Amino acid sequence: MVATRWPVREVASLLLRSARTVMLAVTRPFGYLAFVLALAALSASAKLLGEDHELGFFAGRLNEAVRRYPEVTRRGVQMAWVSWFLLLALALSPIDPIASRWDEVLLGAFALGVLWRRAFAARPSGR
Repeated sequence: MVATRWPVREVASLLLRSARTVMLAVTRPFGYLAFVLALAALSASAKLLGEDHELGFFAGRLNEAVRRYPEVTRRGVQMAWVSWFLLLALALSPIDPIASRWDEVLLGAFALGVLWRRAFAARPSGR
């Protein structure tokens, strides 16, 4: 009777580990998107408040410190582009939930704005 308890514990442990792995695989992309949105909000607040405001100064410094390390932001940016592509594919498909073409125009303008900024923005002169 004692010998049958160990396999049950091992099976339960294996099930818990696999359930946790599946849960992390499903929720991790949303965490990446939340991180990218938080960085965008930080950048926007720094620009809107300006260097003269204490919170704007702090938000700007924090934004620069996080963006200095691309390995931190890379996965979030990749997930944002995957989400953009999926939204564009949905907008172009026949099952588009919005009947007008403005959703495609908005998604295209967003991508062009991001690419324009990446191509023509001043490069940081740091490390």
